[in-house]
Amino acid sequence: MKIFRAIFLFTILLGLFSCKEDKDILPLSPLEGIWQRAVYNSDQKVFFIFQYIFQTDGTLEKSILIRESETTTILGYYSNAIGTYELRGESYTENITKMYELKLDAYLLYVPKENLQEAEVTGTYPITGSMIFSPNNRSFDLVYPCNDTPNGRVNSCVGALTYRRVD
Repeated sequence: MKIFRAIFLFTILLGLFSCKEDKDILPLSPLEGIWQRAVYNSDQKVFFIFQYIFQTDGTLEKSILIRESETTTILGYYSNAIGTYELRGESYTENITKMYELKLDAYLLYVPKENLQEAEVTGTYPITGSMIFSPNNRSFDLVYPCNDTPNGRVNSCVGALTYRRVD
């Protein structure tokens, strides 16, 4: 009888202490790949494509590229950034470590990626928001909290940004 009690107690203790604290981390594989959202600029008559490329090792590339339509060849780049990300449940954190953009005195809307200039990473990184996947995992909404400033101005209240898988 003591052996059964010891085995039962051991099984319960094993179950309690073997639980991982990070059990709510989503597998990275559904996120791995290329995700985009397109915004048409009627003044310039081009699409600004906001693109994320997520790798399973937790790195990301974030770009704004320019196209004549949502799916045509890339005309050029407006900006490019490299960093890391973490996804725990719906909690998403992004940390940009390198940023490249157009020269400040440039009158161009886009340039080849290799002609972007490295810029100092400024702002409040890392940033945290929520990433909510569609039922079929083909799109997600990225939502950042609104940051109300003391003077009553609202900062970064853009609402949900919907990205779709393109690869």
